[in-house]
Amino acid sequence: MRLASGPVLRELLAREWRERYQGSVLGVGWLALLPLAQLAVLAFVFGTLLPARAAAGALPYPMFLALGLFPWLLFANAVNRGVTAYLDNAGLIARVPLPASLYVHARVLGSVIVDLAALLLVLAVLVGFGLRFDAIGALAALAGVAVLAVLALALARIAALLQVFVRDLAAVVGQLVGLGFFLAPVLYDRTQLPEATARVLGWNPLVAPLEAVRHGLSGQGELPAAALGVSALIAVLLLLASIGLQRRAGRHLEDFL
Repeated sequence: MRLASGPVLRELLAREWRERYQGSVLGVGWLALLPLAQLAVLAFVFGTLLPARAAAGALPYPMFLALGLFPWLLFANAVNRGVTAYLDNAGLIARVPLPASLYVHARVLGSVIVDLAALLLVLAVLVGFGLRFDAIGALAALAGVAVLAVLALALARIAALLQVFVRDLAAVVGQLVGLGFFLAPVLYDRTQLPEATARVLGWNPLVAPLEAVRHGLSGQGELPAAALGVSALIAVLLLLASIGLQRRAGRHLEDFL
């Protein structure tokens, strides 16, 4: 079964993309267009209408915002896509003898790949506008994205399994992800906050990878190496917990679908 998982995952991934983009006018292009539109609106509101420019330091606020927004969207979209994977594929799970977790993996991987492509596209545009970073910064950003992806996979696996037994969990997860947007340093720089507030927000395991991406690619601020290591450890522990939960509750999955 494990040897067959790779080709099956690729087929599920292709199916995921077909279902999401087939028949749409711009196809995958919407995944770049919509975040760019969101970036433009947020940059206008917080960079022009509200006094948020100081929060970006020497970095232009739209550039500052982009380096936080797109990594956040990579995480948030993956979690939101993965949470309903079992219910949306209930018919296939009942008929096809495959590891059920593959459906979550396909959802998360499909979302991460598209959002990573959007991030690279935006990064290329920012480089054209003067953004510069070195190899160490690029590696730090890559590590931050990897931690965000593993966190998204772990949380999506747990939420998708619980969603089978608690059907309104998807709405709760969506609200929590929306709240997390404001508790993570996407719109603001944590160093501009009161020290006590910044310290409390630092307990959020999403903070270090987001700051690793922004600081690594902007060259501004200290790279949060130790905090990123803690976030990576939390991501791995959550992933292991999701595997254990799958083994215990997964055997009852088909009975509740």
